[in-house]
Amino acid sequence: MKIHGDWEITVIRQILVRSTAGIFNEEGTLAVFKETQEKAPTLLPWAGLTNAENWEMSGANSLQMIRGMRIWAFENNCVCLALVLSNSLKQKIHQQQTNGINDPRIAYFSKLKDACAWLSERGFPITEDEYPHRAFLERTRPNNS
Repeated sequence: MKIHGDWEITVIRQILVRSTAGIFNEEGTLAVFKETQEKAPTLLPWAGLTNAENWEMSGANSLQMIRGMRIWAFENNCVCLALVLSNSLKQKIHQQQTNGINDPRIAYFSKLKDACAWLSERGFPITEDEYPHRAFLERTRPNNS
């Protein structure tokens, strides 16, 4: 099947920065997971920053697969994950479907600057100005034509 979903992944120091957009199917989710495994700086403790403000949801199976991604990350030196989702409904659905509730290593934010501050407080300094995927966000914004 064809991959649905769009993403970019960049590593800044020990932070894997991932941006996602569109509607993901299982193939898209698996492709992101594969690239995450290839790029994650697993030799030392690392953190994840996922900016999903242009993410337009995923099917239930894709969301369930994210649990496996998290298990892999935490088993491979990941210390914490910050996720940016555009609204509280998407945050709630994502938390429930991916088992992200009540895990102190996972935090949800509606603003990138707040996610950056949270990661910085945990020893993974990053600023909003360092975010590398601004062109990606602009290109994938749902209102773009």
